[in-house]
Amino acid sequence: MQPLGFLISDINRGMVIDNKEITELNAQVSALEARLKEAQERIETLEVIQEIDRSLTSELNLEPLLHKILAGAVKVSKASAGSLLLLDELTGELVFAVVEGGGGENLQGTRISRDTGIAGWVAAHQKPLIVDDVSQDQRYYQNIAKTFGMKLTSLLCVPMISHNRVTGVLQVVHTQPGHYFGPSEQGLLTAFASKAAISLENARLYESLKEERDKLLVVEDEIRKRLARDLHDGPTQFVAAIVMSLGFLKELIQKTPKQAPAEVDYAHDLAEKTLRQLRTLLFDLRPVILETQGLIPALDLYTERLQETDNLNIDLIVEHEFSRLKTKAEMAIFAVIQEAVANAKKHAHASKIDLILRIDEQQDRLVVTIKDNGQGFDIRAVTEGYDKRDSMGMINMQERADALNGILKINSKMGQGTEIILSLPLAENLLDRFKEK
Repeated sequence: MQPLGFLISDINRGMVIDNKEITELNAQVSALEARLKEAQERIETLEVIQEIDRSLTSELNLEPLLHKILAGAVKVSKASAGSLLLLDELTGELVFAVVEGGGGENLQGTRISRDTGIAGWVAAHQKPLIVDDVSQDQRYYQNIAKTFGMKLTSLLCVPMISHNRVTGVLQVVHTQPGHYFGPSEQGLLTAFASKAAISLENARLYESLKEERDKLLVVEDEIRKRLARDLHDGPTQFVAAIVMSLGFLKELIQKTPKQAPAEVDYAHDLAEKTLRQLRTLLFDLRPVILETQGLIPALDLYTERLQETDNLNIDLIVEHEFSRLKTKAEMAIFAVIQEAVANAKKHAHASKIDLILRIDEQQDRLVVTIKDNGQGFDIRAVTEGYDKRDSMGMINMQERADALNGILKINSKMGQGTEIILSLPLAENLLDRFKEK
């Protein structure tokens, strides 16, 4: 049996060991609780991202989408404020499309060069960036800082990239002391920006499709009006004359039969003219020969019919022979010629038109020239007032040239006629018989 002193010593030693173990266990529990809290916060953030992503996917209108993207970025990063800047590919500038919080709403629409500020650096390098003290960072654009009118404690900026191409940047800020962005927020916002960039591209494609649809509707309406006008001014008048001639012929047969043959000849001539005009209209709507035999035979027939039906002095001059072009190219060239000739007849009142096709061998380009001796026009005046006109002819010609990677040039002066030159790369528009039937 141990003495009482030894027993007390053993008990104290055991209590010390138990206290150490308890302390270690408490530390482990605290660490696990912190990790659990961090995991729960991350799960909540991911759920927020998923919810926002669903909202972005369902939004196809650009303006509401931009606001949703920025609101989502601020929410995901738990920031005080933020801004979304889009890259203008034509100028290379970054444009403040949406600004939320921080008193910087008046920045909306402001443009900065792509090499300016932290946003410019992120767009140029396609890398995210965290800046904890913007006052010490030379990249920070002080003019923008003055607009916010507040002290930033931390700034996080990430690029919006789609198909390896920067479309804009997302920028969020903290304004409360002691709040800073870290690698976790950077990773989450970078992932969110990638999803947002895809949604942004989809919305832009959707808006582009809407614009194309609207253009098609305008062109369709213009064609319908032109067809109605051509029918009214041409075949309809002839048909009315034929009807009157046949009515007169009935009276002649009853009263003076000897004069009837002459009236029959007159009605027959009118009917032939009407038939030619109708065939010309059908040819203009869909020149089948263009699809079957190609551009030059179609232009031969086109100029021949214009000479017959409109008594128009029009010459086709092909300076160099060339192979068949792709269907898209032949149809576009033919449409540009039709539009130019129609304008020369209707607006310029030209009496002579030359259609010239030649090859620029040095640049390997096909050059199509439509030249008339009409009254000409002031190009600047017509261009500036084009949105108030019913006709879309010049826009249609330009769009057809763009579709072929071509260049459209118009030369005209009052009283000096008009020259329209369409130049397009020859090699890429030649028909590849192995690919295109």
